[in-house]
Amino acid sequence: MKPCSKNLVIGTALAVSSGVVQAVELDFYGQINQAMMATDNGTDSETFIVDNTSSSTRVGLVAAHEVDDLTFGAHFEAQFQSNPSNKVTSTTKSISPEFEERHVNVFVKGAFGKISIGQGDGAANGNVERDLSRTSVISFTNPSLLGGNINFIDANSSTTVALKKAMSDLDFESRYDRLRYDLPKLGGFQVAVSHGVKANNNVTEIGARRLFDLGSGGHLFAGAGYSVESKGGTAGDEVTVGGSASWRAKSGFNLTAAYSTVSDDNPANPDADFYTVKAGYILNKKNAVSVRYAVANDLVSEGDTADSIVLGYVHSPTKNIDLYAGYGIHGLDRSGANFDDISVLTTGLRVKF
Repeated sequence: MKPCSKNLVIGTALAVSSGVVQAVELDFYGQINQAMMATDNGTDSETFIVDNTSSSTRVGLVAAHEVDDLTFGAHFEAQFQSNPSNKVTSTTKSISPEFEERHVNVFVKGAFGKISIGQGDGAANGNVERDLSRTSVISFTNPSLLGGNINFIDANSSTTVALKKAMSDLDFESRYDRLRYDLPKLGGFQVAVSHGVKANNNVTEIGARRLFDLGSGGHLFAGAGYSVESKGGTAGDEVTVGGSASWRAKSGFNLTAAYSTVSDDNPANPDADFYTVKAGYILNKKNAVSVRYAVANDLVSEGDTADSIVLGYVHSPTKNIDLYAGYGIHGLDRSGANFDDISVLTTGLRVKF
């Protein structure tokens, strides 16, 4: 999803046989998102300078050619994170950045819809994460993107469990090499299907989403999806089902909810699920505040319950600048264990271009 873009129209040197020069539209965009993050797991207290994985530093380019009634295009986007907020630990506080592929695909679109091939979003990606609160940069659907590699520590046995292992929003298959087809809008619904390869596993997805204009009642953004990843062996097929809905009133008050579940064919591997609710308020279009509660069950071991409460605030003096601060408390309950809570305090700045 592009944070910001600048349109450039360039006449190419590739003239058609008639001698008419083709026009190419280029959308260049990017953002840098840096933050200070302080964590405490009851044993270690640490402070980090991080790149916020909730909305990482990145650059991208979309090129589009109009040919008769069709648009041919290409999409490139790369991530460049130093000290990712979900990877740093008390012993690894500095992680050198590398360019990582996010989108490298080509597409054609017209009255029939849009066909894309290459690395990019699966058909259902993001449909557990629909959110109109304007606080996602500090209160994302997946709480473990901030401090995810910090460990819960069991006071009884010194067993450790990373936050990101115990807490996840289970949002489908993200980005991978795929063939994707976005159908023309059907009654306002955007429906897509995709098939491809993720980590050598075949993946098939279907997703649907829609933004409803409720008039004086505000807006409602909803999405849902289904994915199957063929993992083979005892696990067989891993199936993910889920969705989300976010309502924002004209006053700025908003409510968001999401649910997802993952299961496979291995009877020894418990099914896992996730749910979250969020309430927020947007004031004068520049200030937004929210509180989120999330629960993940059985992600590491059957009977595990991880929960998170996150308070977030965002100040946006312009559409390209976000100053934010947030505080999260994360817990893990397991029979026979006594895990201390993890607290994460984050404050940062995202600048889009």
